[in-house]
Amino acid sequence: MGITSMGGPERVVRMVRQAVGDREVEKNSTSRKIKTIASEDEEKAYQEIRDAFDTDVVKIVVCLPDMKFDTMNLDESKQVAEMYYSYDGETIGYIINMPYRDSSLGIDFEDSIEKEYSKVVNDCEIKITIYKLEDNKKSGCVARFKHGSIEYLLTGTMKQQDFEKILKNLFFPK
Repeated sequence: MGITSMGGPERVVRMVRQAVGDREVEKNSTSRKIKTIASEDEEKAYQEIRDAFDTDVVKIVVCLPDMKFDTMNLDESKQVAEMYYSYDGETIGYIINMPYRDSSLGIDFEDSIEKEYSKVVNDCEIKITIYKLEDNKKSGCVARFKHGSIEYLLTGTMKQQDFEKILKNLFFPK
């Protein structure tokens, strides 16, 4: 899996490790200071992001049984926030990127693509890629979308219908 233009490398390495498990992950850049909010304070995390970006962002609504907010890491200098949720023994990663200069957000899995399609939620086109994971009954799910000037990336290992339920329940600011 490769990620480009994400900001701090330790954030990228941690996200990649959570996505790919025990496979080898390499860090090849300098580290940055990140603000972290842990466990039960999801609303405070979204407030920190709102304050840093000076705008409301699209929020994940915890809509699956046993889905819980874990942590949020915010790099104010890069205007990137990453939020982690747990569900069914897996990690869901949600990246909120306020682009600066000519940056962009990208992700690429080495696993084979099972299907790619788009879905419109609240007048926002979401591009979805489902990856076939070896030796796993779940799929690797990735959604990319832009709302206003902010880019979003949602990743998780789960059944496709659970992933789509999360997408269907996203809370878009007015």
